[in-house]
Amino acid sequence: MTRKPHRTPEQIIADLESKIKDVKQRAAAKESKKTASVKRALTAVRALDRGMDQAKEDGEPHLRHAFAEARKILANQLGTMGVKAPGKRMPRGPKPS
Repeated sequence: MTRKPHRTPEQIIADLESKIKDVKQRAAAKESKKTASVKRALTAVRALDRGMDQAKEDGEPHLRHAFAEARKILANQLGTMGVKAPGKRMPRGPKPS
């Protein structure tokens, strides 16, 4: 039976500091979600998702890819602000020409 190596106090401190950093980032993201502009951006992302679904049902691949591009830009901006955008499957394959 092998023994688990013990961590040094420095390793424990480093792990706890990284956990503290993560908690602070989550708190900042939660706080920024309360602003009106971020709420509207999240609403816009959800609306783009609904638009992609509808374009798929209607057989409009060009429009679906346009919605996907707009969603990607908005989701990236929200990500830089520390806010996680709702998950969505993006269209696969090359853009229709």
